[in-house]
Amino acid sequence: MSVSPISSITRAATRDPNGPLNILTFPTHERYETLLARTGHNFYSYHAPGIKHWNTDYAEIPDNYMLLDESLEGRQVPLSLDLDLVLSQNKFGQFQIAHQIADTLHLPMVSLEHTLPIPFWDQKMRSNLRNMRADANVFISEYSIEGWNWDSQPDTLIIRHGVDSEAFKPEKWLKREVHILSVVNDWINRDWCCGFTIWQEVTKGLPVSVLGDTPGLSKPASSFDELVRAYQSSRVFLNTSTISPVPTSLLEAMACGCAVVSTATCMIPEIIENGVNGFISNDKEELKEMLVELLNNEELAKKVGEQARKTILEDFSEDRFVNEWNKVFDVVSKIPYTGRFK
Repeated sequence: MSVSPISSITRAATRDPNGPLNILTFPTHERYETLLARTGHNFYSYHAPGIKHWNTDYAEIPDNYMLLDESLEGRQVPLSLDLDLVLSQNKFGQFQIAHQIADTLHLPMVSLEHTLPIPFWDQKMRSNLRNMRADANVFISEYSIEGWNWDSQPDTLIIRHGVDSEAFKPEKWLKREVHILSVVNDWINRDWCCGFTIWQEVTKGLPVSVLGDTPGLSKPASSFDELVRAYQSSRVFLNTSTISPVPTSLLEAMACGCAVVSTATCMIPEIIENGVNGFISNDKEELKEMLVELLNNEELAKKVGEQARKTILEDFSEDRFVNEWNKVFDVVSKIPYTGRFK
């Protein structure tokens, strides 16, 4: 399908400035995209080999988020659909497809990076990925920009995560169990980035609860409500990630008032002040001591959990997240196609 470049100019000029945009994206992180949908725009989710499916165990599909028919393959985008921009959410798998669609339909494009480069990628791979630039290039932290060794220009910006603090909140009437909760998918196979071995060592002999799709270890929560209830009813939450900028589960646990213990990696030290709103260390013995102290000291766990939630309300609010994304979408949607991706 070929579209005249004039169409993108006409579309931007005649669009209702107060109406929702039509944004093409890809299923990536369910709860992140649930918040994106609260910008009020319409999202159309494209599927291709290698791209995950939306898992309703993690979040229900918002009313303004439409899954396109993957059986149509390259014909998924209806000819009648008047798109305004394309949103890629990773450079290794999505960007190439998003690039092709944006080029074919003469649309502006946003590139979002949730994660860091894989450590074993060679320099050629890293260099190629750094050359994948869109009209706007969004990262979730300054740490992420540095991790990608990204050449920051005016088209580069940071939007920190947001958390729905009304859904993820403490439940005062619910008694917290004296155990350590962790929420990780495919933990054993992803030991290299999620720290399964670390978890095994620091929790040995301690009461634990694990949620997540990890065969032989744990199953995911059966529903969103069950996941929230797990956070609300756990005294301690443990994160052992090693290269994730910041796991969403860590922020959700903090929003629910858990006393969090975490490895001090990536941007986590920017969020957690040791001993104030959580505990962080890369020393396994220290991590275990922190866990034992919180299991034995209910008042300390409560105090730290309250500070953790305060951090989410102040620095990771849904309103701030939505407003910042709306500014990006508004600016990018007005950029006429110039063939810059060729």
